[in-house]
Amino acid sequence: MDAELEFSFHPNTTGKQLFDQVARTIGLREIWYFGLQFVDAKGFMTWLNYDKKVMAQDVKKEIPLQFKLRVKFYPEDVSEELIQDVTRRLFFLQGKEDVLGEEVYCPPESAVLLASYAVQAKYGEQDKSAFQPGYLSNEKLLARRVLEQHKLTKQQWEERIQVWHQEHRSMLK
Repeated sequence: MDAELEFSFHPNTTGKQLFDQVARTIGLREIWYFGLQFVDAKGFMTWLNYDKKVMAQDVKKEIPLQFKLRVKFYPEDVSEELIQDVTRRLFFLQGKEDVLGEEVYCPPESAVLLASYAVQAKYGEQDKSAFQPGYLSNEKLLARRVLEQHKLTKQQWEERIQVWHQEHRSMLK
């Protein structure tokens, strides 16, 4: 979700074989939560069928073919059911992408809190001496809708995120 991988596969390759190749490459063992999505010939996002050959599906015939590894099923309790770090990271990245891309509605207050968690995940515990003002200026942490909805400067948003980030003391990345 934060990288592009390129694979070659035989025309007889099934969706399951392609998915397994992706999972092996990134070291994903908790595969039951995920699937591969693609844009079909009609322009709709579609899940890759594991039982069919990849090329027999309604994949947009472009080179290269493009698939996205996405969360397909969500556990009831993430903290207890997600074991691998890579799995937790993929869930985090998809959640972040969905909120920033406005696929999932998030109120501004919650968006600021989630942004502070994203900062904690990236930088760890805030140390005022190590973080200079503006250290978040290049980070995309809030959806455009949130930024446009309230008449705050980027610096004011950053200060709000930093206040919450300070509250995450001794929380692991």
